[in-house]
Amino acid sequence: MEVRASVRSNDAARIAAPPERLLNEKERARIAALRSYHIIDTRPEEVFDELARFAASIVTAPIAVICLMDEGRQWFKAKVGLQGADAQFDLAELCACTISGSDIFVVTDLMENSRFAGSALVSGGVNMRFYAGVPLINAEGHALGVLCVIDQVPRELAAEHEAALRTLSRHAMAQLELRRQLSLFICGGKANQGHYSALRHAARAGEFVVRYQPKVDLGSGRVVGLEALLRWDRPGHGLVMPSEFIPLLEESGLILEVGAWVLQQTADRYSDWRRKGIDTPRIAVNVSPCQIRQSDFLDVFERAIAADPRDGGGLDIEITEGVLMENTEDIIRKLRLIRDKGVRIAIDDFGTGYSSLRYLSGLPIDTLKVDTSFIAAMTESAEGMAIVSTIIALAHVLKLTVVAEGVETQEQRKLLRLLRCDQIQGYIFSEPLTSRETENLLTGVSPLERVELSARSAGS
Repeated sequence: MEVRASVRSNDAARIAAPPERLLNEKERARIAALRSYHIIDTRPEEVFDELARFAASIVTAPIAVICLMDEGRQWFKAKVGLQGADAQFDLAELCACTISGSDIFVVTDLMENSRFAGSALVSGGVNMRFYAGVPLINAEGHALGVLCVIDQVPRELAAEHEAALRTLSRHAMAQLELRRQLSLFICGGKANQGHYSALRHAARAGEFVVRYQPKVDLGSGRVVGLEALLRWDRPGHGLVMPSEFIPLLEESGLILEVGAWVLQQTADRYSDWRRKGIDTPRIAVNVSPCQIRQSDFLDVFERAIAADPRDGGGLDIEITEGVLMENTEDIIRKLRLIRDKGVRIAIDDFGTGYSSLRYLSGLPIDTLKVDTSFIAAMTESAEGMAIVSTIIALAHVLKLTVVAEGVETQEQRKLLRLLRCDQIQGYIFSEPLTSRETENLLTGVSPLERVELSARSAGS
């Protein structure tokens, strides 16, 4: 598809390769995150209208909206400059392009772009010619919607206007987060009791399942690790994403029971595959801060690997930056004792907290996992590339293994290889797999070989 100069070079990929709208696991997780805010179909609120008015005023554009992207539909939380029938015009395609990236998305002239020139946006009553949108991204990296400005004449967007829209998008996201927290405070007590009851039933009825996602060595293309991921296979609902139930598990204290079960399940699976003669890589398990703070955490871990305690039972653990930022002697002591058993410790989602590489240098960790938001930004700007390059280089100085999370494209994979990233993990290879699917993966063609074969087939 031809992409003319109506978009900047770092925006062209979002148009040339429109985002996949099928409900894969990543999209289900995004929708689940959006719905956890309980804002779809709510009444207008002045604070969001004010943000939209401010965006229109700063950019001197006649139209501004805050649009949230639910499954199969867009929904306006705020709109300025739209009246009557125009208030429901279709922005879904432009918003979909916007939320496929992590930074501002600009089309300077819709009429001059082959993808949008024939749409009702341009030829209908609104007569759109210019669009600039910033994704509303929460702390977990999910793009919930868009803050955008629209004009009826083609135009450029000044750097200071881009910066202002980014700032306003953060304020809009902060308001969404504040609204969610307030709703939980006011109404959550009784509602959460029902959720807690459902989760207790799920734990007793065996509705929780473990999925496994491969980590692939960039040099050899081999699967060198797995990450165990908890899912809730709720009858009548399908797989429930972690963003919907992990916080409730932690609030209710059920994370201790369920977390111990995940450790045991993963250790048993590792031993089973090894008994079958399968060359099984180490499996990483996410450990909640609630778990590691418990006085009996080491006992829980040792019970999980008791059947085959050699080399930590084949398990590694992943913790968030927040655990280490507590910097308590007790937590550091536990981590050192676990490492002494042959367990490797990874910092998950690095960059989303407040720690620095210098701070991590003296702590008992082996692996750094670069958050998916940095990987997405890497191909969108020089600044994004510089951040990832610096993280990898400094982590190697500290003798840490670097794993890039959320790798989705060939471009990201090739750049990470040039930057000497050690391992990558993401949808470019596979979604999290069932035990049977993982077993087939470990005994078949490597993920990297499949990706390269697919790329060669596409080019032939």
